[in-house]
Amino acid sequence: MQLKTSFFNPTLFRKNLSRSWPLWGGISAVGALFPLYLVLALNQPHTTVYFFKDDFVELLYAAVTMFVPIFTAGYAILVAMFIWSYLHNARSVGMLHALAIDRKGLFVTNTLSGLAMLLIPYVIVGGLMIVIATCCGAMHLGAVLTTIGAVLLENLLFFGMGTLCAMVTGNVIVTAVYYVVLNFAVPALDALVNLLATQFLFGITSGTSEWSTWFSPLIALYDKVQLVYPDAEGVRAMYPVIEKYALIVMYGIVGIAMLAVSYLLYRNRRSESAGDVVAFVWLRPVFRFGIALVSALTLGFGLYEVFWVSLFQEGRYEDMLPMAICMMVGAVVGYYAASMFLEKSLRVFKGSLKGVGIVCAVVVLLCVSVALDIFGLERYVPKMENIDTVQISGYLDILNCDPEQFPNLCEDILELHTAIVEDKDYIRTHDGRWDEDDEIRWRSIRFIYHMKNGSEVERYYYLPLSQNRLQDTTTYDGKFVAVAHHPDVLLARVLLPEGSEMVYSYVEYYNPTENKDYVYEMKDIDKADWDVVYEALQRDAREGNFVLDSHFWEEMYKTEAVQFEHSVHLYVQYRVPEADSANYFGADYGHISLNLQPTMTHTLRALIAIGAVSQQIIDSWSNS
Repeated sequence: MQLKTSFFNPTLFRKNLSRSWPLWGGISAVGALFPLYLVLALNQPHTTVYFFKDDFVELLYAAVTMFVPIFTAGYAILVAMFIWSYLHNARSVGMLHALAIDRKGLFVTNTLSGLAMLLIPYVIVGGLMIVIATCCGAMHLGAVLTTIGAVLLENLLFFGMGTLCAMVTGNVIVTAVYYVVLNFAVPALDALVNLLATQFLFGITSGTSEWSTWFSPLIALYDKVQLVYPDAEGVRAMYPVIEKYALIVMYGIVGIAMLAVSYLLYRNRRSESAGDVVAFVWLRPVFRFGIALVSALTLGFGLYEVFWVSLFQEGRYEDMLPMAICMMVGAVVGYYAASMFLEKSLRVFKGSLKGVGIVCAVVVLLCVSVALDIFGLERYVPKMENIDTVQISGYLDILNCDPEQFPNLCEDILELHTAIVEDKDYIRTHDGRWDEDDEIRWRSIRFIYHMKNGSEVERYYYLPLSQNRLQDTTTYDGKFVAVAHHPDVLLARVLLPEGSEMVYSYVEYYNPTENKDYVYEMKDIDKADWDVVYEALQRDAREGNFVLDSHFWEEMYKTEAVQFEHSVHLYVQYRVPEADSANYFGADYGHISLNLQPTMTHTLRALIAIGAVSQQIIDSWSNS
């Protein structure tokens, strides 16, 4: 009689579900409270609550974008730890591997069991929601199928990730640790390296790069996948859609690939590895070097801050040699700590010099590479043709400068940025010191370039501006003045983004009384009057009737100061419908906040004409 190989064992499948019923049953019971609440809300005797198709679609898609990723990520690792827990116990793994079920059958059955445990709460809660929607006439089959697809794909992703972590270790607790590491390792390492770069490199800011978030599914799902309402010719669609749904599909495929890799690992996994931190010998060097690198970037950096910065460092930027030494110490500590975990012993020093030497060499190479800027990050200035918009914050506040709309201004901005980079040695020499003879004043400036390929480049500088160099247009000081007084700067400062609409606006000021006291007042500007004020504001900008931070320029140029203690403040909030990065409400919001100056004659006349301020207020302000 020919023997048949079975890839699925029903008995083991039922046993897994019966043993785990408190887990999936408890979660299902808690989840069922939401449909129950919805039924009670729809049947309120004293109020009328309607539930239409668009409400049902929005509810489903809001769950997909806001609830499903974080819940599935947490629930999946619990299920994976439960399903594969026998691999982490020597007696259990020996018993199961002695049964008449080969490893292929065990893997397929346990995988299907885990996926079933994950999906049972969704089936119960989702089924109840479908029944309620059908009874209310709010059923939308397309939205239901889209939601089911997203739930299946994200469960495959996170269960595949949990299964992979369970395969590479023999410890159930370490499985959870690996799961967290796998979810956030790349963005975390990127952030640590960027932090190291900020300590050496001029203008580099800390944070994570855009590319690193793609390696963290949980971060990417919340950052990229959004609920939006399409806008066709200015008309908002009735039903929302899930933006970047293809990303969910991609991560679902990654989850299937992780399950395939997990199966290959399971076929070659030794039963004797139960209890080990790392189940495969060839992964042990990866574990050691990974822990050593993280320790170098954290413990080593901490040692430098404690023992060198507070006692010996001079200046804003780090010293390369002491930093390299501290990072080597941190790497060595991490290497031996990892070895102790792997060997389950404190006797790990014999024969370890070769590995320690390699770790130290890698860490020193990383430190030197960053400190010497071999990739040219300090010198990098984007090219005009690659820029979508430029944003400047700090002293100069330019919202979104489009090179096509303001080519001359963008060219001046790039020249300023280039001059700052070329004069970095001069700036680092001053390093925050104030020079009485040279009348130096410090101002911060942040360049944010939104590139046409979707990436973002950000640089931050704290600049010493010298009175003796302001008139020299070849220096960054002179170029700083040129940008600050560029006619397009003022226009870019007050222009609302294209397609936006004013939400509300107001002016605030101190009104002088007869006894020369000042009373704070605030008056709204009607939407009907806003167009008049907005046109006058643009006219003042085009004529150059005001400057940014007038106190600074008066002080630097030694001109007579004008008092602005009781000036009028104008605030405008605007809305950009269906922007590319639209939020849950289908729009982006922004604002313009501006202190008016006496030279802004057109704006002040417009405000007086609409009754927002009086001439008495303007006179008292200008003459104070």
